[in-house]
Amino acid sequence: MAPRSGRLSNLDSQGQYVRQLGWKQNANGSRVQHKFRLGADKREAERRDDRLRQLWEQICKDTPQAEALWDNLTLEIAKQIAKGDDRIVVPPNSEKEAAPAYADRLQGIQNRFAFLRFAPSDTELYAQGIGDKAVDRRDIVLTGEPFGDYWSRKSFAERFYPPPLKPQNEAESVVLKDDPIAQMLAYTPLTHPKDDGATLHQAFDAYQAWIKEHYTDDSKGTLSEYAHTKLGQIDTLKAHHDDVKLNRVDYDYIEKMYRYWAHRPLKRSPNSSGNRISHSSIRHYLGELHRFFKWLHRSKNFTWRKPEDLDDIDRTIPPNTESVKRRIRKVDTFQLEELRLLNRYATPIERLYLMLGLNCGFGTKEIATLTIGEIFLHQALPTDEQEVFGFESTNADSFVSLVRNKTTIVGKYLLFKQTAQLLEWGLAWRLKLPNPAADQPAILNSKGTRLDRRSGNGNPSRQIPNTFIRLQDRILADNNQITRLPFKYLRKTAGDLIRRFSDGEIAGVFLLHGSPVKTDKLSDVYTNRPFGKVYEAIRRVEEYLQPVFEEAGDSPILEQPQAYTSRKTIDRIADLKRSGKSIREIAEETGKSRMTIYRHIENLRKRGLLDS
Repeated sequence: MAPRSGRLSNLDSQGQYVRQLGWKQNANGSRVQHKFRLGADKREAERRDDRLRQLWEQICKDTPQAEALWDNLTLEIAKQIAKGDDRIVVPPNSEKEAAPAYADRLQGIQNRFAFLRFAPSDTELYAQGIGDKAVDRRDIVLTGEPFGDYWSRKSFAERFYPPPLKPQNEAESVVLKDDPIAQMLAYTPLTHPKDDGATLHQAFDAYQAWIKEHYTDDSKGTLSEYAHTKLGQIDTLKAHHDDVKLNRVDYDYIEKMYRYWAHRPLKRSPNSSGNRISHSSIRHYLGELHRFFKWLHRSKNFTWRKPEDLDDIDRTIPPNTESVKRRIRKVDTFQLEELRLLNRYATPIERLYLMLGLNCGFGTKEIATLTIGEIFLHQALPTDEQEVFGFESTNADSFVSLVRNKTTIVGKYLLFKQTAQLLEWGLAWRLKLPNPAADQPAILNSKGTRLDRRSGNGNPSRQIPNTFIRLQDRILADNNQITRLPFKYLRKTAGDLIRRFSDGEIAGVFLLHGSPVKTDKLSDVYTNRPFGKVYEAIRRVEEYLQPVFEEAGDSPILEQPQAYTSRKTIDRIADLKRSGKSIREIAEETGKSRMTIYRHIENLRKRGLLDS
């Protein structure tokens, strides 16, 4: 059986994702795997890949005592799936195949692969074969009228019952004609989940167990960060949905569940203060709920099967009008004066986080996973990269390179002078710690452990976000004004600055979006990303941010003064000294001792913030 944990590889030479799945016999009678090309769009390729795996698993189930193989029929079905066809067209076996045999064979195929939808290629032959009978499924095209038109004219109740068969005698005809209730009761509903005693929460628990088994980072079974996220989402889903019997979870019930999330329910945490769950979180919960139902449909441990039209249920989230209005009025980004405050009050390690966020658009994950081997200080770009990017580089330049986990896109960033200084300082300290190999994290915390190390109960690391909060606390405690935005908004600020000094496409390349040109999904397949233009934009942004860099002085790696003297007071000391005031006069105006004034003046001179 095909493992479900496999991920699609990189694009092949034809610019498509490829999956080798299942076995077939070649001309020599040997068992070989078949290669399916799934297109260039990764999300669509994953959808096709999932359907192929379902098909192969069913083939394996049908041949438990023998080696499963693709035959002519199943391979043709698989090829249509790989092309992205939503309805599989089945032709007659030959010109001599009788109409009833063709209709029965097509219905048999539909019954065998109930998770797919089939249609006859020869509708006239199929109509002859089925005669006046109705088909007890909505998947097959009905006689004389298209699939969609037939059911659009039926009432809600009738959609769960097949049309009546042709009466066999007059007595039956009278009953069916005159008594519509008896007519409906004579037939089995199209989709009627079986009651095996299982409940929704039991299914959620089983899904979590499956996640723990399949989403691991190493041979020791260490859960991946993605797994922790999925497990947390399932816990939230359980908290919001009653533990009902699975046989109650039909199309209507699932539609209500989706609608519940689409209307953004209130948070249930103690400190939520009646706030609703964010729009982006709702999108993730709906996605995970939909993936859960697909998993449940394939699970051998439950008899529940998904409704035939599950994928047609509306999962869109109504727009949040107020948030849109706020976005029109002001984008959530840091302003220049706020960036000056952040750099002025930051410690060296906080300043390093700040610069990586502004310079490269790094979030906490990118900073925590940046390796020693991905940092290139005082090195020109290789000649071939200079040619490809159309960018001249010298050994005065520094770069960092990484692969963004979310999009698996490779990025390489030209560094600000201050970013390079801070990385050089950080690497000097890192190389004194154990295991300074090229593939190891370049930035560790003060205890020498990873910045993305999860807590004991599996929660994501909050080291970098909490450090940023403490920096903002110090700024506010000194009676300054600054917008309370999380660390991740430095990435948005960086993208906004790049766009301001270039355009939207270059900002998308800078942020390593999957498709910076949304109208051209194949641009990455046939062209190189214009990082040369990104570097030019970074240089213009660096010029714009000079007032920010000046706040750190000539030596951004020097520690901040002791906290018992506020930064505002230190700045006041510097201003008074520049105006020609004596030490005694400065001490009188600031209320500090002369020794304290001497010490701060000396520190300011070391940092290049005050002339000798």
